[in-house]
Amino acid sequence: MVLYNVSSSYFEGKACPIAKYGYNRDGKKGKLQIVFGLLCNKEGCPISIEVFEGNTSDLTTFTQQIEKVRARFRIKQVIWVGDRVIICSTRIKSS
Repeated sequence: MVLYNVSSSYFEGKACPIAKYGYNRDGKKGKLQIVFGLLCNKEGCPISIEVFEGNTSDLTTFTQQIEKVRARFRIKQVIWVGDRVIICSTRIKSS
């Protein structure tokens, strides 16, 4: 089982090269942000974190995490636990 969550963090400055304007979970309009995805094992222990440009969609991060689990951890079958926005049968079939 793999637990996955996506979140974001906004910036007050302009110096971060991957900070972009995108959907802001903090409700801070007009702020640059980064997006990050956290993978945990079934006990909830982190096994990987990846940082994405601030305008990266949740679906894009999820698709990349599927590939990471396949390649880096050599896992062929996995149970993904996430919210219904990221994980639905249409997205799973396309991955």
